[in-house]
Amino acid sequence: MKAGVKINQADLVKLNKKLAQLQKFSKQELANEVGRGAMEIVGRAKQSAPKDTGALRQSINSEASGKGVAVYANANYAPYIEFGTGSQVSLADMKELGIPDAYAAQFKGKGIREVNLPARPFFFSSARVGFNNMLKRVDKKLKKLT
Repeated sequence: MKAGVKINQADLVKLNKKLAQLQKFSKQELANEVGRGAMEIVGRAKQSAPKDTGALRQSINSEASGKGVAVYANANYAPYIEFGTGSQVSLADMKELGIPDAYAAQFKGKGIREVNLPARPFFFSSARVGFNNMLKRVDKKLKKLT
């Protein structure tokens, strides 16, 4: 299952201002920075993911997608590890990234079985840190150009 990330409006305004300044970068510089950000997120997520059999960590990867990069965890149980299940579902990391509560609500189950696994966040927390680090690097480079 691939999940998208929604950015809150205040951050989107900042991002749009930065994007306007990015015209000062070459396409290759920008592509390198986006790729570096994706690889950082993948590395952090793999390091943070529970290691039971190692399959979850192996399922975390990235791939170029148009002008961007997609980072994903392909293990079908990844969201249940990330968000928890039943009464243990945690929305904290999602809220910080501006992702709607309804996305994680689907992992609460239908109450047929009592399975309450605690959240063990590894993906969205890594995405948040990696994204912020990428923005800081880009900002630093932009300040050098102006």
